[in-house]
Amino acid sequence: MKYFKNINRNRIDLLWQLIKTNFQMRYYNSVLGILWVLIKPYSTFIVQYVVWSHFAGSNIPKYALYLLMGVIIYTYFNELIVFGQLGLLDKAHIILKVNFPRQIAIVSSLSNALVNLMINMFFVFIIAALSGDDVSIQGIVYIIFLAILVFVFALGVSFFLSIITVRFRDFKNIIELGLFLLYWATPVFYVVDHSLTGKVADVVKANPLGIVINQFRAALDVYAQPDYKLMIVYFIACLLLCIAGWFYFQSHVKKIAEYF
Repeated sequence: MKYFKNINRNRIDLLWQLIKTNFQMRYYNSVLGILWVLIKPYSTFIVQYVVWSHFAGSNIPKYALYLLMGVIIYTYFNELIVFGQLGLLDKAHIILKVNFPRQIAIVSSLSNALVNLMINMFFVFIIAALSGDDVSIQGIVYIIFLAILVFVFALGVSFFLSIITVRFRDFKNIIELGLFLLYWATPVFYVVDHSLTGKVADVVKANPLGIVINQFRAALDVYAQPDYKLMIVYFIACLLLCIAGWFYFQSHVKKIAEYF
C-alpha cells in the first residue's frame, strides 16, 4: 500500500513540476511575462467590441460581457486543443530520457490552459461586479463544472491528436485551420436568432461548443438559461471520449519515440 502511495505522490509531484515549468518557460525572457495571459484575450475583446458592438451587439443585452465570455471561453478551448496536440512533441526531450506515464505530459500541457482560464475568469468576475451584475455562488460552481467538462473533452481529443501529430506533422496545420473555421461557426460575437437561416443556421445551432459557451454566459445571467440536464449528458459523453482516448493513447504511445 505504501509503495502505491509513493508512486502516486511521485506522479503528482512530476505533474506539478511539468505544469510549473511549462508556465514559466512560456513567458521566459518576456518583458510583460504573465500579463500576456490577459493581453491576448482582452485585446481581442476590445477590438471586436469596437467593431461588432454597432452590428451584432446592437440587440444583445449586456453585450460587452456577452462578447468577453465568448472570447475567453473560446480562447480556453483553443489553447486546450493546441497545447494538448503538441503535448508529446514539446516534451520529446524529456520523454526520450525519463521513464514516466506519458499521459502526464498531456495533462500538464492542458493544465496551463486551465490556469490561464482561472486568471482570466478572476478579472471577469471583477468586471461583472463593477458593472453591477451579481455573481452567485451557484453561478461560480456551474462555471467550474463547465470548465471541467471542456477540459475532459479536450483531454480525450488530445490523447488522439498528440499521437497522430507526432507521426504526421502536417496535422498541426490542419487543426489550426479547423479551429479558425470553428471560431466563425461559434456564436462568440454574434447570437443565434431568427436572422440566421438555412444550412448555416443549422450548423451554428448544432455546434456543441456554442451551446457550452452560452451555458458559461448563463452562469453569469448574461444570456440564455442554465440547462443542467443537457450539460450532464455532455459531460458523460466527454468522459466516454476521454476513456476511449486514454486506451488509444496507451496502445500507441510506446511506438512514438522513433518519430521524434
